[in-house]
Amino acid sequence: MARQLPREVADKSVCPGINLFRMELLRLVVGPVLVKPRAGGMGLYDFGQGIELLDGIDDEELERRQTSERNNGRLAMVAIMGLMWQDGTFGEAPLSYMNKNGFWGEPVQFIVQHINNCQSFSGSGIDNAGVCAVPKRHEGRTAMRAVQKLAEGDYVELETYPKEMEMSPSVPFLRYPQVLKGWVGEEKGFDPLGVTDALPVYWVREAELKHGRIAMLATVGWIATDLGFRFPGEKFQAVANSVEAHDKMVEAGYMLPFFGAIGVFELFALWLFFQSWPLGEGINREAGDYWLGKQFLPKDPAKEKDMRLKELENGRLAMFAFSGIVTQAVATGKPWPFM
Repeated sequence: MARQLPREVADKSVCPGINLFRMELLRLVVGPVLVKPRAGGMGLYDFGQGIELLDGIDDEELERRQTSERNNGRLAMVAIMGLMWQDGTFGEAPLSYMNKNGFWGEPVQFIVQHINNCQSFSGSGIDNAGVCAVPKRHEGRTAMRAVQKLAEGDYVELETYPKEMEMSPSVPFLRYPQVLKGWVGEEKGFDPLGVTDALPVYWVREAELKHGRIAMLATVGWIATDLGFRFPGEKFQAVANSVEAHDKMVEAGYMLPFFGAIGVFELFALWLFFQSWPLGEGINREAGDYWLGKQFLPKDPAKEKDMRLKELENGRLAMFAFSGIVTQAVATGKPWPFM
């Protein structure tokens, strides 16, 4: 005879949670071994459980529900790993730990205390010195501060500038970013987020020039397309406006060779970037210099710097302009000038 459980345990009205847990555990562990997939089902995973939720729905809704189940399952796998790591590291459940130590938790200095992140660029043509990530002193919580070499030559933290510090002309309540000295546009002193304190100006200027040039070309191309300029050919003439140009070119099969050509240039640009100072030792190259169009620069150094500044400022304006053009085109559904 089967062993009988005590009445208070067997009674579902007393402990329904335990019984439900046992039933679910039995289904998950024993089910796949003893239960065969449903005949005519959707696959080996279909055991005929919960199919009543799928009655009367079309194929699109079925795909949506299955996608939701898969996505939730993936999220749950990531979540359970996080919960297990939390319990194993701090020996406490996440909610109780958060209630005790706050949302950010206790200091985690032990995670990064052995990391040494420091790079020196003192060999560059424009001495922007070194950039180091160091923990904040006298505080347990991890904080990384970028330190830079000032004009006097000493490494100091950003908060320990001299009392009579030079202020930014464009943002008078902020200090002047010393690392911009010697670069085109230095007289503006505009870096309110302190990006050049954490990254070399060479990196930042390379990225800014590339994005600015692309934005200028994109702005002109977008307006020209909306005004009716097209390449010869029926497929190009069928494009109504710039918004649908991408999808039309994908359908026509032109985007793959187009991106292939861009990819070749980008690989060359990346190699060139890492071969140049202050990263490499092979090429004496300024940020953004691809040896195209330099013959049009004025010979006078002052006028050359002014021309470089115009390119930089026009590129910055074009990045804002292109963002506004795309937003208005999609919002209004009309071609340029969106009226």
